[in-house]
This record gives sequence, C-alpha cells and structure tokens, in this order.
Amino acid sequence: MKLERREFIKNSTLLTSAFIIGFNLPIKGKAAAIEKSNVLDPNAFITIAQDNTISFFLGQVEMGQGIYTGIAQCIADELDAKWDEIIFEPAPVKDVFNIPGMPMMITGGSMSIKTQQQRVREVGATLRLMLKQAVAKKWQVRLFDIETKDSYVINKRTKEKLSYGNLVDDIKKIQLPTDIKIKEPKEYRLMGKSLKRHPLEVEEKITGKGIFGIDVRVEDMKYASLVQPRVFGAKIKSYDDSKAKNMPGVLKIKQLPNEKIAVIASHWWQAKNAMEQITVVWDNGEFGNVSSSDLDKEYKDYLTKENNTMRKDGNIDESFKNAHKIVEAEYIFPYLAHAAMEPINCTVHHKKDSAYMSVGGQMQTIYRDVCAEILEVKKENVEYYTNYLGGSFGRRANPTADFIKDAAYVSKNEPYAIMTLWTREDDIKMGYYRPLSYANAKLSLDKDGNITGFKANLINQSLTKGTPFEQFMFKNGIDGTQREGLEDHPYKISSHDLKSFCPDLPVTVLWLRSVGHTVSAPVVENIIDQAANALNMDPLDFRIKNLRNPRYIKLLENVAKQSDWEKREKNSGYGVAIAESFGSIVAYVIKIKVENNDFRIQNVWSAVDCGYAMNPLGIENQIESAVNFTIGYVKYAQITLTNGAVDQNNFYDYEVNKIKDAPDSIKVEIINSGEKIGGIGEVGVPPMFAAVINAIADATGKRYTSFPIKLG
Repeated sequence: MKLERREFIKNSTLLTSAFIIGFNLPIKGKAAAIEKSNVLDPNAFITIAQDNTISFFLGQVEMGQGIYTGIAQCIADELDAKWDEIIFEPAPVKDVFNIPGMPMMITGGSMSIKTQQQRVREVGATLRLMLKQAVAKKWQVRLFDIETKDSYVINKRTKEKLSYGNLVDDIKKIQLPTDIKIKEPKEYRLMGKSLKRHPLEVEEKITGKGIFGIDVRVEDMKYASLVQPRVFGAKIKSYDDSKAKNMPGVLKIKQLPNEKIAVIASHWWQAKNAMEQITVVWDNGEFGNVSSSDLDKEYKDYLTKENNTMRKDGNIDESFKNAHKIVEAEYIFPYLAHAAMEPINCTVHHKKDSAYMSVGGQMQTIYRDVCAEILEVKKENVEYYTNYLGGSFGRRANPTADFIKDAAYVSKNEPYAIMTLWTREDDIKMGYYRPLSYANAKLSLDKDGNITGFKANLINQSLTKGTPFEQFMFKNGIDGTQREGLEDHPYKISSHDLKSFCPDLPVTVLWLRSVGHTVSAPVVENIIDQAANALNMDPLDFRIKNLRNPRYIKLLENVAKQSDWEKREKNSGYGVAIAESFGSIVAYVIKIKVENNDFRIQNVWSAVDCGYAMNPLGIENQIESAVNFTIGYVKYAQITLTNGAVDQNNFYDYEVNKIKDAPDSIKVEIINSGEKIGGIGEVGVPPMFAAVINAIADATGKRYTSFPIKLG
C-alpha cells in the first residue's frame, strides 16, 4: 500500500527503552513513528521494548467477544512475532483510536475485527519491514538475506539472529517506508487458524488479576447506591432520609439532577442498606396509569394506520390483485433487558480541574465527554481507563450515557473517588430495553412459486432519536434500526410497500445484540416459511428459488447437507432460516422436540460466511453463544409493565437460558467467500429467532409469532 510521508516525534522517556509505531489511518491516512516528547501522545498501536516485550493499544473493549485474541493474532502474523507473548492494553481516549469513519471510540455493531484488522496489520507489516531494514544495515547484508520469525530477525545464510528488542535503538534510525505490503492469505502463519483465547487474557480472568469495572479499587474510595424511580418518567416530589443518614458508614446523601438520590458510604452494602430506608414521594405522571395491556391496544392501532413509508416500489396493488396465494401474519416482540452478569457501575474521582474515571464501557469518547461536561472540566483533563466488561449485549453502549451521568453527578465536588453501583433490580426495573415491537407482514405469490409483493408495518420506539446518532440514523420519522434486514431483505420481490412508525414513550430503550435484526429476521424468515408451506414447497428449496445472492444459496446448501435435510426425522420439528447482518451471513437448520407443551432444541447446524475467518474457533464460539443467548429470549425473557412500572425484578422472574435448554450439539461450518470481512459477535442471533418459529410450526402445525413462545 502507498502511505503518506511520516513525521518523527521526539519523546525523551522512551528514547532508550522502546520504539513505538502507529498511525491514524481513519482520519488523515498518516503514520507517525514515535521516539519521544515530553508527554507521550499514544498515537501508536504497537510498542517494542528492549526486553523484547511487544505490546499493543486497542481502542475496542474486551467484553467476552475475543477482540484481544483476534487483534493480537493479526498483529503477530504481520509482525512475525510470538502471538502468545504479545501484551495488550486498553487505549486511552484519543482520536487515533476512533473507529474508521466515525468521530469516536466505540465497540459495537460487530465492527472490531471488521474495521481494525486492516490498519493493525499495516502497522505490523510496517514495523516488520523496518526491523529487517535495520538489521540489514547493521550487518551490511542484502534485505533479501533477512527473514523474521518468532520476534527475531534472522540472517538466512549465517543463521545469526537478534531479538526485536535488541534493535530498538537501530530501528529509530530507519526512515519509515512509503510502500507497505501486507501478507496474502497463502502467507498467513496465524490468521485463518483456530487459536484459543490469548493466554494473557485467560490467566488474568482465571486468577482474578483481570480488572472488571466492579473490581476497581483506588485509595480512599467510597461507594454509592441509588434510589431510582420505578415508574418511567417519574419525578421526585419530596423524600425523607432522616433514618438513612444516621446509619453506619453513611457519609452523604444527595439528590441528583436526574431524579435520583445517591447514598455515599464507606462500603457499598452500607450504602445499599441506607438507600432502602429512604422514603420518596413520587410524581408518577400520566405514564403511571399505563400497563402492557394499554400498549398492546395502542400498538395494534398503529398497525392499522398510514405510517411512514420505508420502501415503496413496483405495483403493490397489482401484485396482490393477481396473486395465486396470499400469506400474512402479525408479530409481537416484548421489551427485553440485557441482563449482563456484571451489574452496571462506574468509578469517578473529581479533582477540581481534572478527573479520573474507570469503567467498562463501549463508548469511551461519549462517556469521557459526558463526564467532563458534568464535572465542568476540560475533556482532555479526564483520565479514562477501560476495564474488562462482564457482559453487555449492548447495555454498556448507551449513547445517553445514563450510568456515566449517575457516577459523574454523584462524584461531583466530592473529595474522594466513588464507585456508583447499580443493583441487579435497578437494571431490570429501570434499565434500557430492546423496544417493544409490533409488526405485520403480507406476501403475494404467483403459481410458479415466485414472491410478487411484500407489505409490512413495523412499530417500535426509536433507538437513536435524541442521541448523537439521530442526525444520520433517524430520518423522515423512521429509525435506521427499523430498516436493517427489512428494507434490504435478500429476496427477489418486484413490489414493496414497507412502512414503520416510532411511538414516543418514556420507557428507555436501547439496542440489544444484533439490534433491529432481532425483529426483521424473524418477520422475514417466518413469512417466507409460511409462503413455502402455502405453496406446498420445501421451505429450503423455496428460499433458494427466491434468493438473489449466491452466497446465501451456498450457505443453505451447506446446512441442508449437514443436517441431512432430505432425510429429516418425521417425529421432530425442523426449522431453517438465513439472515445477513453487519456484513456476515448465517444460515441455520435446527431440530426440536415438542413434549408436554414445551419444546427443546436438540441439534443446531449452522453455516457462516463472514468473508474470511480470521479465527475460525472464535467464530464457532460466537455462534454457540448466539444460539444459547437466543434460546433464552425465545422461551422465557420479557419485560412487562403494570401502572408504568416493570413487573420483573431479577433472574428469578426475568429468566434467561438455562443449562438444560442448551442443545445437544451445535455444528458450525465456515465458508470463506473472499468477500469483504464482516462482523461476527452479533450475527448468529437474528436467524436463530426465526429458525425456532419455523421448527415449532413444522412440529406442531401451529405458527407462533409472539415472543416468548408459550405452547398450548
């Protein structure tokens, strides 16, 4: 690749200890080799120390999806370094670590490998070439006679070798190359191989050395628990803290600007116990009279109205007028909580003109800036540290920065660092949810098995209105997350009339793993299945007939072969589904058993096309995760409301997948199509929702289109 001329930056503290290299690819396309300056600007991804330690900074967070492993794999391969000895560190909040094409650091949308692999590979390739040039100059030999392997530079003729660390001083004298060539697939040593989790991450997590947000401890740290409203939109009229403020360990009680009350104590349990003794008189407003049954009536009414046009083409009236068959269905998707295992938390220390914050969060730039604004300090004076995340599924990627605001308000003008920690009940009862969604869909079919028309309505709250993403994701009354997977479905259909509407409600909503695809995939893949049944066609063959993209067809043929589709058992239910999200396509065939008004998924066969599998084992892990994750939401999970308040409290009544629900086997086959690399963390979820509906219909003859699915 052709790179612009780089500039050298002096930094005295690193002059004799390390060489750092990196470049700001997404913003200016420039590279910078850093030697030293008085203050290190970590405009770098890789450091090499004289003890041969190789480290890299990463702007994406590790929340169990394996990003540290995948990026280390890419760097080590291009650098010809020892993969298992590379050290990784979370990057500070700097523009250089922004997602390419976005003005912020963010982890979400299955973007990490998809957006980062290219630039970290280029950094690794640049450094590898410079190391070879440095030793060629040192030994006075041709570059052709030099090779690199396992963090060493080797003379191919004499077998003499030097570690990368021994060349720290020499490499500083080498001009950055202007033409970089990254490896071709045939040259890969690590990329494309199945590697287990990076040993450093494994060691930190199994020994307890790894720091999650809830593990943060700093000198003289205090803790805060929150009194939160239980009705959405409720406001504090008055409160009595006379009993709480005299309880052991309580240091301060303060009302926050966001209708919450914080109890600050020496220990969190003291804060929680005192919080429970505060009596609040709430103004619950009009929403205090609204329950799930009211929303059901309201949403069904929206389905009958003339909503905002998402897509309209062809002659939809003619397609239905001349249809050989018409199929239709209505769908209900409940509010869903994320229910990540690590409770929501954030630690902040306000130090007059500066601040320290430590949090496991997916939107570092937004979170840093929100904290700075509340504390009234310059954002560059906020020291931000990213911890491991104990799960998220989207909850820690909140553009409204709800829990960051809590922590900043609590800590403002206080003399010590304070961890603000939510209870599990706080997050279930007052969290941010995958929105309640109602939809209907209708297909017209001709006698030859072609789909001639597609009508649909989708009703749910906007995920982006009122957030920094509104300007480019909410247009003409339609949220961008409503479009995904629905407007751009993969089937050959000549006429469309697709509409949507976003009600305004005080219930707080947020993306859940795979975002709008959790609704669009089951809607599209269910109505497609229903159409196949109406025409007495095999549902897999019907899909292949009506699909446009051969990548989809190849995946369906793969799962058909894996599952022995043509010889499927007659006393079981089989479901097929396929969907694309975040640049990758996943197909499933699942087999279920229905007994005593219950169902259990026995076998799952899947095929994945994410362009190129950097780590096949990581992809298998994510598909297995997606399958089990989705089962819990299909069978159990829902958030319901009574008089404006959530009915569920904790895992005992907000149920997730259990061990007994796990399939007997999950088979994953990967097809490297060579197309642009897509994401993987979320993409296994959407078609799994649909496959379950279709398998139950196959087993029972009844099509369930409301979640969670309760048989009988």
